[in-house]
Amino acid sequence: MQRDLPKQLQDKVAEMPEYSYGVHRVIAILDDGTKVYDVFIGWAKEIVKVGISEQVPFDPARIIDVQRQ
Repeated sequence: MQRDLPKQLQDKVAEMPEYSYGVHRVIAILDDGTKVYDVFIGWAKEIVKVGISEQVPFDPARIIDVQRQ
């Protein structure tokens, strides 16, 4: 499964303060308005986990925006 954040959002994530070394913790907003909390993005590009799970329960292509958490 694809784990990369849409390219148009990678720069936005890169500008946010890091949660930990190389990792950003964000709220992902999906195309249907759903907000997914505790989305951990590595290197401002790849979803490394959601909450405590390493599984991504949605298609990353559905992310239309991200917010700092």
